[in-house]
Amino acid sequence: MARSLSLSGSDFSQKIAAFGEFLGEAGISKPEKLDSDADIPKTVALTDRDLRDATRLFRLLADPELMAKFFPEFLSTPAGTKDRDTLISRARIVLSARRLRDRFFNRDMFGEPAWDILLMLYVSEQTSGRVTMTRLAEWVDVPLTTVVRWVKTLQEEQLVERQAHPTDRRTDFIVLLEKGRKALDSYLGIIPG
Repeated sequence: MARSLSLSGSDFSQKIAAFGEFLGEAGISKPEKLDSDADIPKTVALTDRDLRDATRLFRLLADPELMAKFFPEFLSTPAGTKDRDTLISRARIVLSARRLRDRFFNRDMFGEPAWDILLMLYVSEQTSGRVTMTRLAEWVDVPLTTVVRWVKTLQEEQLVERQAHPTDRRTDFIVLLEKGRKALDSYLGIIPG
């Protein structure tokens, strides 16, 4: 069943442009530059899955904290971080490709939430470094119980660590340990891109 979604807002063109740049860096053809807001369709027919994906995308683009985590190339970066930026960019491309795969194949065929968890923690280090279990479950798009189970496995492998929240005993932060960071640095350093 298709639904209609109205798109508006003064910064809509900027959001689309930013997303187009991200897609281009990930090797996905990006939309051509639009001359004005008049060139942007105001109503689009979407399936239920498209609507969920669009909702997630626009939530990401509208949230400055998430934009900083996933699109730091649009923010200023300190000098001398080119190598690290390249590795982070490659991690984003791997994550993007994995999400793109879901458009063509049944997601249940590829049960690898541990890899997504490691990549998300790696990418998040550039801005915040500490991610809660709940936030991680949202980003990886799996149930919280799945994240808890895989974090335990990753802890046993000494790739991540749970750290207690300083003010909320019900919440833990998940942090990538040096062993996990080095393994990802090595992997991302040898893949093409």
